[in-house]
Amino acid sequence: MPLPSKAVSFERAALPAGFKAEGMVKTRQSIKSPDGPIVDPISGQRFVCLDDPDDIDARRMRNDPAKALLLTHLRIVSPRSGLPTIGADGAKLICRDVQIKKGKRLVFAWHFMVWGDLPWNDFACFEAIPDYQDDYGLSLHVLMDLAELANGGARASGWRLSTWTANADFSGTLEWTVANGQVINDPTLMQPAVEAFSNPPALLIDDIRVLG
Repeated sequence: MPLPSKAVSFERAALPAGFKAEGMVKTRQSIKSPDGPIVDPISGQRFVCLDDPDDIDARRMRNDPAKALLLTHLRIVSPRSGLPTIGADGAKLICRDVQIKKGKRLVFAWHFMVWGDLPWNDFACFEAIPDYQDDYGLSLHVLMDLAELANGGARASGWRLSTWTANADFSGTLEWTVANGQVINDPTLMQPAVEAFSNPPALLIDDIRVLG
C-alpha cells in the first residue's frame, strides 16, 4: 500500500490498517518520561508505544516474558556511541506492502526512553526491507541507544523527526524496533545475561507520512 501523504496517526486503541505488532505494542494517550514530564502525542490524541515499561515486577523484570519479542539475533553499533551491542528482547511495529517512489521522503516522529543503566545498552532502530534481497531499501539504522542518552545526562530523547529519502523506488516492509540490550565486552558473547532482560525501554512513534 502506498503510505498516504497525510499523516498516519494512531487515534484508536487498534493499530491503523496495514500495521501489525510483534511483542507488546499499543496506542497510548500519554506516558510518564523517566526524566519526569508526561509525554503527549506530537499529533492528534494518541501515539503508538513499542514495549511496556510498566509491566514489570519488583525486580524490574517482565511480569510475563513470553509477551516480549525475542531479539537475541540483533547486533548493532550506534555510530554515535560506538558501543557494539547484542539485543535481548523487546517489540516491533511493522508496516508491510509499502511503496515509496524515488525522490519521496518518509518522515516520522519518535521518542526513545530508558530506565536502565550501562552495560545494559537498550536501543531503538528503523529498517526498510525490500521485497527482494537485491532491491533498494535501508539497512538497520540505529535511531538511538542508552549510551548516547547517558552521554547527554538524559533518559529520554524527547520527540525527534527522522527522514529517509528514497533514492530509488522502494517496495517492501517498514520496521521500527525497540530492544533491551547489552554491551558486547567479550567478542565470544553469544547470549545476553539475564539482567539484560530487565527495565524494558520504550519507543514512541507518531505522525508517519510520505512527502514529495
